[in-house]
Amino acid sequence: MAGWMCGMWRITLWYPDRDDGTCVYLVPHWQARTEVAARSVALARHADRAAVMNDPVHALQMMVGEVAFTPAVRSQARAAAWVALVKHDAITEHGWARSPLDRQHVERDEEWQQEVHAAHHRYLERIIGFGDSIREVMASVAGTDAAWDLEPYRDGFGRIRWDDVRADIHKAALTHIWHTPFGVIWIDLG
Repeated sequence: MAGWMCGMWRITLWYPDRDDGTCVYLVPHWQARTEVAARSVALARHADRAAVMNDPVHALQMMVGEVAFTPAVRSQARAAAWVALVKHDAITEHGWARSPLDRQHVERDEEWQQEVHAAHHRYLERIIGFGDSIREVMASVAGTDAAWDLEPYRDGFGRIRWDDVRADIHKAALTHIWHTPFGVIWIDLG
């Protein structure tokens, strides 16, 4: 599965306590397969860059404000299939095939394949939003019953704290947002 994910992460850093500009780092998929890894690469690049600035302490105060992944293939159907495979222990959330020692002992027979297929269709029917980032997912539901009031998530400079939005979505455990190789998908699990 070496080519499971092709695309580019875009990590935007900003100061948490002031509106003093942003830094954007692009991280190709081959450098970081997951959001956590992409954040780490961007922060390491930022630290290297800050080291040569006039005020490195000031520059190092920046934090991750937004994460987006622009996939080579953007597809709701493939994103839903990816989630079904993760939920049925066929792949990890990083896209790796599970080794027989790693996965629960489940016979991957025709019945298992039908369960995965049914989950895929169930997830397709329960998609709340889709996009390249949580910002795009939330924009995709604007004007619908699923729309969220994002005002409580704004900082004093009008920026939305996207990690807080995702945390609150996951807190209820009735819906979940996944960064998949095919886009960011928000699914109703209820």
